[in-house]
Amino acid sequence: MRVTKIGAGIVLAAAIMLTGCSAPAAEEPKDDTSTSTTEETTAPSSDCPELTEGATVDGTELGTCITEAMTDTEGYAAKMTVLGMETTAQYDPATEAVAWSTPMGSVVVIGDDAWVKSSTSEWQVADANSSDPIVAGLSQAAATANEADPAVAAAGLSGEFTVTGTGSRLGQDVYILTGTMEQDGVSVDMTYEVTPDYVVLATTGATEAAGQSIETSLEITEWDAKQDIVAPI
Repeated sequence: MRVTKIGAGIVLAAAIMLTGCSAPAAEEPKDDTSTSTTEETTAPSSDCPELTEGATVDGTELGTCITEAMTDTEGYAAKMTVLGMETTAQYDPATEAVAWSTPMGSVVVIGDDAWVKSSTSEWQVADANSSDPIVAGLSQAAATANEADPAVAAAGLSGEFTVTGTGSRLGQDVYILTGTMEQDGVSVDMTYEVTPDYVVLATTGATEAAGQSIETSLEITEWDAKQDIVAPI
């Protein structure tokens, strides 16, 4: 599709709203170990409820448990699909670093510093006011890249989630939690696939805005694996 500054902003908004803190009925989880790590996850420090089929979990409590569980990690990588566009992402909690690679270009954020690169340009400091609409759109994405991190976005969860089934991801058992939440007046259907220790290994989300269906998905491809994210310039 033709991507403009506005188009890039829509993609970003959808990623933030749906990838981390929302999701719809998803396909059955598949057993994918091609890039997996089989290390056991660390249980959250708080008194999180035990997940069992049929159980209900308050969205706020679920979000707290997810955030705590995903903080103690070397890092992780993910594959996201937003409005049909695939993005790969890397996260390094220790350095507050995020790296995105999309068909539009790439983004690196380390702390308060951000750099972007379109498919036809060199790396440059992020500039949301750039005359290049792709650079401007990527710079907008860089400004809020952390918000699409499932560990960060989970803090905005609300409503009630029900454990509707089980499956397997990255060689680990997962519980499938589904629910609906209201976000900025919009109803969002969500599904989370989490380990017994509340690590999110996949999410899907669906909503409708201005008559358009918006769907996203996120799949963790590497968990508890150091991600080498460095300043490109």
